Amino acid sequence: MFNDPSLRRELSRPYGILFTNNSLFINFLLNKAKNRIITVGDYVTDVLERNNIIPFIEIVDGKTKRTVSYSFKKSDTKEYRVFNEAGKIRFSTIEIIKSILKNNERGIIIVNGEEDLLVIPVVLYSEIGDIIIYGQPNAGAVVIINNNLIKWRVYDILEKSQITYC
Repeated sequence: MFNDPSLRRELSRPYGILFTNNSLFINFLLNKAKNRIITVGDYVTDVLERNNIIPFIEIVDGKTKRTVSYSFKKSDTKEYRVFNEAGKIRFSTIEIIKSILKNNERGIIIVNGEEDLLVIPVVLYSEIGDIIIYGQPNAGAVVIINNNLIKWRVYDILEKSQITYC
């Protein structure tokens, strides 16, 4: 789906505010985050939770840089388990993301496979003003305050991708 080298390059750059300092990142969230916070990635989810900021939706795979990182089991949050291959976004995973957002229920999505590209359906289906946070490898955390411009950018990326059956 996202195997074209130019598309992979495009997806590798940050599409929001890149924070390379965790203190600045947390202060920004404490001062600016009024809406739902959605995290994609173990590292950013762990940083928030260690600072007592609990995301509305957490999308994790239990690994940071391909090594086992953290357990995200919570008793008060509904847990979903999905399979999602690297370089693909499964329709079943999109449906779970849409359902959690539509029903406005907290959730944790534990991915067997790779969660990186799941930022795309999160941007598409979350509300304007929602805070979307994902890890930028070897750089820090990227914060997107969802808006129509970023949604348009994601639609543009999807138009360039190849849809395949999996």
